[in-house]
Order: sequence, then structure tokens, then C-alpha cells
Amino acid sequence: MVASSSFRFRLESILIYLGLGIFAFIAVTPFLHTIARSFSAEAPILRGEVYVWPVGFSFDAYERLVIGGTFWLAYRNSFIITTSATLVQMFMTILCAYPLSRTYLPGRNFFMTLIVFQMIFPPSLIPFYLTVREVGLIDSWGSLIWPYAINTFNMIVLKSYFQALPRELEESAIIDGANDFRVLIHIMLPLSVPVLLTLTLFYVVANWNLFLPAIFFINDGNKQPLQVILRDMIWSMQLATQTASADDFERLAGMEALKASSVIIAAIPMLIAYPFFQRYFIKGILLGAIKG
Repeated sequence: MVASSSFRFRLESILIYLGLGIFAFIAVTPFLHTIARSFSAEAPILRGEVYVWPVGFSFDAYERLVIGGTFWLAYRNSFIITTSATLVQMFMTILCAYPLSRTYLPGRNFFMTLIVFQMIFPPSLIPFYLTVREVGLIDSWGSLIWPYAINTFNMIVLKSYFQALPRELEESAIIDGANDFRVLIHIMLPLSVPVLLTLTLFYVVANWNLFLPAIFFINDGNKQPLQVILRDMIWSMQLATQTASADDFERLAGMEALKASSVIIAAIPMLIAYPFFQRYFIKGILLGAIKG
């Protein structure tokens, strides 16, 4: 009986690990394929010879993207935009979520109705653009920060988390003489680290990947973020690739390799940041979505 149970347990473990291994392989294969394409010459890519290992190994795609000041200017712009926007967004999200999580706030249901209405019926593009232009934010980083200063879904997640925290903690602090601001700073925020870091990761990823807002609102090439400048660099290199000789075509990176390398370059900061947030990520999502 014991041997049968032990064999069954081992079989179940093998099947679980096998299933997880297959799933992990399926999940990581597109990423490995993109890396392989980024280090391959154009001809093998177009012939369908590149899978998860480079063919005609070459750094040409990365060299063409990185060499020169434009690339590093784009990285600097994206870093400034991401850092500034995330700080503003987290500040606004906390200031909005905490009052709405308190049942004694006058007009709480009315404010929540307005917020949810805006989430369901967002403003159309033309009025949105005209408003940004009227307040003088066109061609400035502020146009990528202030109009997107809060995400309704993230605010509701944080509000639900605040509501789920024990009321006794707040009541004890109030009895000791703490006001709402001290309760928020010294009690609510320290207890909300998992969900706060999760929302920070959401905001960071969204801000780093800004593309359409930058196209709409930023005309100065020196202020555009990484995603837009990478697109412009690929377009500018397209003509050179089309006029390359047959020998260069076999040896050098072309449009497909440039596209793949731009994906890898743009993803590097998020790949570096994610491990530091990983242990809070699932916990923060579950607590913010289920509780309350």
C-alpha cells in the first residue's frame, strides 16, 4: 500500500514537472526566436532558417541601432519620462484610492460613479488632443505625464486593498491622536507594499512602452521616447537594406534583424526590473483583486 502510494506520488510529480516544462518551453520559445533573429543575417531569416539559434551570426543589427547619439538620447528620454510619470501616477493613485476607501467620505458613491463612468466612456481622441493643446502641453514631456496621471483600474485595485485592511488599526491610531494623513503614511502604506509595488510595475511598463501618445503630442525629435525613435531609426535604415548588394544581403542584418534587435533592446530594462518585483507581483494582484 505504501509502495503504491509512493509510486503514485512520484508519477504525479513527474507529470506535473513535465507539464510545467512543456509550458515553460512554449512560453520562452518566441523570446529565444526573437533573440536568434536579432543576431542573424537577413537572408537566412527570409529563407526561414532561423529558429532558436542564430544563422550567419552578426552584431550588425545592434551596432546599427546603438552606434550614434540618437539611441542613447532616446534611452535618456524614456528613463526621464518613465520615472517622472510613475512617481506622479503613484502619488495620484494613492491620494485618490485612500479617501474613496473610507466609508465616511461625503459623496463617496457619487465620486465612484463619476470615476467608473469615465473608465467605461473614455474621452475620444480629438477632444483629448485639443484639451492637451489648449493647456500648452504639446511638444513637452508633460503631455505624456499629466493627462495620464492616474489609471482608473489601478486606483480601484488599491482602493479595494485599503478597504480590506482591518478597521481596528485605523481606529486605534485615531484614538492615539493620528489624523488621516498620519494613518495613511504610517499604517496603510507600510501594510500595502505588495500591491503598491505591483501597481508601480504596471505603471513603469506602460510608461516605458509609450508610443501613440508620443506620436500625437511630441514633435521635437530630441524629446521623443525610445519606442518612437527606434521606429524612426528602422525606417531610415530600410532604404540602405533595400539597396544592399547580394554579398551584403547574405552577411549584414536587414529589416527583420533590426526589428528583432529593437524589441530586445526595448525590453532589457523591464527584464532587469521584473525579478525585483516578482515576489510581490502575484501576491499584490490577488490581494488587491480578491479582498474587499
